[in-house]
Amino acid sequence: MTVAKYIRLSSTDEGARYGEKLESDSVTHQRMLLDRYISERPEFEGSTILEFLDDGRSGTNFDRPGVQALLSAAKRRQLNCIIVKDFTRFGRNSLEVDNYLEQVFPFLGIQFISVNDGYDSNNYPHGCAGDLGNGIRTLMGEMYSLDLSQKSKAAKRQYAQRGQIISPYPIYGYIRSSEDKRAWVPDPDAAPVVRQIFDQFLDGTTMAEIAKGLNTQGLPTPSQLKRAHGSKRQLWNSERMQNEWGRSTVNRILQDERYTGKLIALKQTRMEVGNYKSMKPTPKENWVVVPDAFEALISQQVFDQAKERLQKFSRPRTVPAPKADRLFVRKLKCAGCGLALDRRKLAGEWHYVCGKLAWDETEHCQNIRLSENELTQAVLESIHLQAKLAKDVERQLDRQEAGRRREQNAAQKRLSGAQMKLERLAGEKKEVYLQYDRGELTWAEFDAQCKALGRKIDNCRKELSDSARSDDPAWAAYMLCHRGPISDLKELEQIKTLDRETVDRLVHSVKVYVGNRIEIIWNFSADGLLS
Repeated sequence: MTVAKYIRLSSTDEGARYGEKLESDSVTHQRMLLDRYISERPEFEGSTILEFLDDGRSGTNFDRPGVQALLSAAKRRQLNCIIVKDFTRFGRNSLEVDNYLEQVFPFLGIQFISVNDGYDSNNYPHGCAGDLGNGIRTLMGEMYSLDLSQKSKAAKRQYAQRGQIISPYPIYGYIRSSEDKRAWVPDPDAAPVVRQIFDQFLDGTTMAEIAKGLNTQGLPTPSQLKRAHGSKRQLWNSERMQNEWGRSTVNRILQDERYTGKLIALKQTRMEVGNYKSMKPTPKENWVVVPDAFEALISQQVFDQAKERLQKFSRPRTVPAPKADRLFVRKLKCAGCGLALDRRKLAGEWHYVCGKLAWDETEHCQNIRLSENELTQAVLESIHLQAKLAKDVERQLDRQEAGRRREQNAAQKRLSGAQMKLERLAGEKKEVYLQYDRGELTWAEFDAQCKALGRKIDNCRKELSDSARSDDPAWAAYMLCHRGPISDLKELEQIKTLDRETVDRLVHSVKVYVGNRIEIIWNFSADGLLS
């Protein structure tokens, strides 16, 4: 039997969401609860135990990597039982939860257990639709999330209207007050840099020249300073720890009116509870703007002058291509400096170039100029190669599994032989006792023969124990976790054209080297296991 534990922590736990803790306390407690439940049930003895985890994810939808991996394994019929702490850990959308409990899991023959709710699907052979308690619990979970979301939005608006900070991290130039976590005070290290940027810009220095000067001074960038202050928030560019000042960073600072002491909040609204991808811009009239909420680093007059100069350099806004047409948006990085590559139209064709050229023309990455058409073809060919490699891995697994079966068959034969030998020795020991009882053996002879047979029986029992241990649950779990993903990868050979969905599913990122050599970092491991 294969048992899957599913553990989820709500996104309302800020410590888990922003990375201050490697793992939330709630996750640890859920794991202990489920492990204890499994260990106390004899029907799970000897089972293969798998764990699927979503730490800091909302349960209002099923767009969670952990639950998607769980459902994928379930649909491949690789699971026999799923155990959760309660229904709300699995999901808070009552319709979707009920669909899995009533339709999907019964069809797949999967037992579903909710520990705190006292629910075991084996006790509901005809479905749980008639159980009013289960229906009420799942509906209450959904209503709770909606109510909590509304209350959270209202509370944030009230805090902001009072001039209290609701952002999880201060902007560059400020730090959180030691006396009030909802107040910002100037950062003695970064505040002078902000003033320097505005002063130089108004003196006629370009943004590229300002960025180059800051790098020459060796000043930490906003992201470096944020990490130094304890932030562990994972960003797309987070593996590039030693980043540098660039034109875009200087531009963001020059456009941020909060440096005048204004609190500007609620510029975006989440349209779907728990879905970070549903963030939409809020109409400007609905923003919360509170002047003099904290100490200003520049005057309103300086900001307005900088804004006026920025408008002189601003280019006419163009409508960006739909994301679906930009296959590699937020995927390409310069292998030399680590910056994201810019997508530009050169000689009528889209190319990717290193953004560092804007302020440091001496870098070797100035030679990077990669055609989007050539990149698309190279990635497509690499995907086909991965499909062929998946077939090779499958053949290796077949050979390993065949060898494992031969070992298990041999072990089973040894086990059967040892059991027969043990029965024969037990019979001989009984016969020795009967001979002694009939007076055919002296006590010394009886004692010697019993000790000799006892040693043989002990050796036989050890042989039985060794044969029984030959069935390794870890091996079964290894095969279980690899067969399905490899089967998925084999199908990639049929892909003829790339779309954004396929790129997102398969490609984590692409590093581009001088000479347009590329290195693709996949969303699956070398042995074909999708992450």
